[in-house]
Amino acid sequence: MTRGAFLGLLMIMPVLAEAAGPLTPDNRVESLDFSLRFTRAKMPLNYGDHAYDTNSRWIGLSLREKASQSVTLGMYGGYAFVTQTGNPVTAGLELDGFHAGFSLHGVIFESRRVSLFYALDYTYQKVDHTGDTQTVVIDWSQSQARLGAIAALTQNFRFYGGGSYGRLDGEERASGTVNRTTAISREARGGSFLGLDLNTDPDGYVGIEIRSGLTRGGEIYFKRRY
Repeated sequence: MTRGAFLGLLMIMPVLAEAAGPLTPDNRVESLDFSLRFTRAKMPLNYGDHAYDTNSRWIGLSLREKASQSVTLGMYGGYAFVTQTGNPVTAGLELDGFHAGFSLHGVIFESRRVSLFYALDYTYQKVDHTGDTQTVVIDWSQSQARLGAIAALTQNFRFYGGGSYGRLDGEERASGTVNRTTAISREARGGSFLGLDLNTDPDGYVGIEIRSGLTRGGEIYFKRRY
């Protein structure tokens, strides 16, 4: 599938999705959020006898729809770009491809100023590069759980944060000058996240989030509720 066709599929797939940032405050049983996300993450990937610093960037779309008053289901995806430091097979290369995932987001407690939530997500990412003498493919799956709180600082500003726990498993496949298949991983670990969410108009939001733990990095998102 071409990347253009993949993004086209994202636009017409069933409306189940995770919005970027925290859930929007909404008492309606049915609610749809559409988000544009720009994400950057850094992590050391374990290749067995070596660990290579890996940078991953996403440009993606996210949709969200409530399954009930307290549970939201999600689907998201888009472009992915990866670079590495120290790995001779990927030296000087930027691998590109796609990411896609599913999520579940639930509300534990909610009041006018504060709410508690949990989130579960699963993401698959695949990137590659084909040259005259070498082809490299890296793919991995990442699962993560979150537990956090949202506090309304003012009518338009919300602060949120909490803890996370996740792991990553994948594979690198190289053919050409170097031929090998190598398992890659990031051991299960805990982390944290912090973010600010700004309500720009009755149904528009923009926000920024920083993360640590399984990956280190952040995200900027633009979100609209329908």
